[in-house]
Amino acid sequence: MNENSPRKRQPEVTQQRLLDVAGELVTESGVIALTLEAVAKRAGVSKGGLLHHFPSKHALLMAMVQDISDRFMEQVAGQAGNDPDAHGRSARAYVRTVVDEPDQEIRRWGALSAAFMSDPSLMADWRARLAEQRAADAAEGTDPVGPMIARLAADGLWLADVCGLYGIDEDMRGRIADRLIALTRS
Repeated sequence: MNENSPRKRQPEVTQQRLLDVAGELVTESGVIALTLEAVAKRAGVSKGGLLHHFPSKHALLMAMVQDISDRFMEQVAGQAGNDPDAHGRSARAYVRTVVDEPDQEIRRWGALSAAFMSDPSLMADWRARLAEQRAADAAEGTDPVGPMIARLAADGLWLADVCGLYGIDEDMRGRIADRLIALTRS
């Protein structure tokens, strides 16, 4: 059978559908309320079909974290690719991605954050990705303090969004982003 045939691609489509549905459920009700049965039912697959892809809730959560992290880092890479100034490029791309993150993704990250706090193994992948980002900052020959302050402040903005703390409007977000981006150039 050809690798590009529909039957060969179907497992990947089903797996992504399961991740998307699990993300919707986590956003709606939180990680604690997430069940494999609920994911299977909403996705229109049998529980056995779900277990074929994700043998446990933990495996599903790990895949969800990796999926959302992959999407975030793809956006960071896209932002970096559009920045002609090498010095501080990675940190600027990170800040821009955080500032531009769609509300749905922020809510999903927020819901998954509860799982991060209770299960260090879920945080391991994200820590590794952030270490790669810091290494990119160092490779760009920039003083690491400005980019690190910008990243930390962007993470604080993200957390404020997740928790609904300040209700920051788009104009203020843009002004904050401009200041943080200026830090990456110092």
